[in-house]
Amino acid sequence: MSTSKRVVVIVCIVLAALVLAGGIAFAAVYFYLDSQITEGDAGQLTSDVVTTAPEMKAKVVHYLVCGIDYDADDDGRDYGEGQGMTDVILYVSLDVEKNTMNALQIPRDTYVGEQVSTGGTCKINAVYSHGEDTTNRISNLAKLLNDQFQLPVDHYVTIDMAAFKSLINVLGGVEMYVPWDIVQKDKVTGQETLVANQGVHRISGETAELILRNRNYSQADYKRLETQQYFYKALFSTFKSFPMSDVIKVMPGFITYVNTDMSVGDMLSFASVIMEMEGTDIGFVRCPGGPVTRLNTATSKPEACYGINKDNLAVLLNDHFRPYADPVPADTLGLPLIPEGDFTLGQTNEDLHSIESLDTADPADGGPAG
Repeated sequence: MSTSKRVVVIVCIVLAALVLAGGIAFAAVYFYLDSQITEGDAGQLTSDVVTTAPEMKAKVVHYLVCGIDYDADDDGRDYGEGQGMTDVILYVSLDVEKNTMNALQIPRDTYVGEQVSTGGTCKINAVYSHGEDTTNRISNLAKLLNDQFQLPVDHYVTIDMAAFKSLINVLGGVEMYVPWDIVQKDKVTGQETLVANQGVHRISGETAELILRNRNYSQADYKRLETQQYFYKALFSTFKSFPMSDVIKVMPGFITYVNTDMSVGDMLSFASVIMEMEGTDIGFVRCPGGPVTRLNTATSKPEACYGINKDNLAVLLNDHFRPYADPVPADTLGLPLIPEGDFTLGQTNEDLHSIESLDTADPADGGPAG
């Protein structure tokens, strides 16, 4: 064999060895990450949870995404280990055929009625921790969505809100347009502290947590959900700028704080689909309704809740979250009926809009103002 041929053979052998080593390394990382994913306190989606019809699963997949707060709440209630409240609730519908995604924001204080196990608050954020199933807590919430919203749930993801800041820091922060001044108010002293002023900022994990949790608005949780939409837009833009190889690198930091029934393969597949989308392909909308007052059955004291308008919700869900299913009439939804007169501060009923359409102009130029 000539010298030149021997060189070619050696080079090919070296390249093959490198490819094999890289494949083994990737496989090792993959299986390591897969072994780190657990269902944890959330448990499983039990067999009685209604999922998407088998013939439709190639077209659409529905996800329940929750941020879990394990800290004592504003009234000093200690949830106990593994009994956090769902501080953020997103219902996500991924249209595989159209390569679009719609997200329904459900206010944490949504009134779900006295018949639901909530520890007396009658709010949706307590269903996870106070439902009948103490092993599969996520199923408590999934089944409520089945019943009261008539929505299927195929997969779930929960993330510890307190640890969420660590994930953002792993990403190196996110560049976010803050649509109005974010001010935190001390409930004891009433003193206000500026978290972030209006404008574009590189948001750290600590600041992101304060922005996501902040409810110091006249419209409380409903306004908070609007602020969160700007954060989701920033997070989406951050991930879009990442090569898939970098997404894989941050996966260990992400998985640490997550419970899910999905595998690493499922999550990477979902991430790859999202990264192929544009901002115009991702829609957000808040549940229609307004503030109501209801009795806390544990304390016998009135409590501020968010009431959902069933008629408006039915139209919203039929238009944007049942792409391949028959419409569901309002009287089929299991949500409590809220009399018109109980919405003492009026109601809101926004249209689904893309995150690309969120206004980031200066208020002097017609942009959003606080």
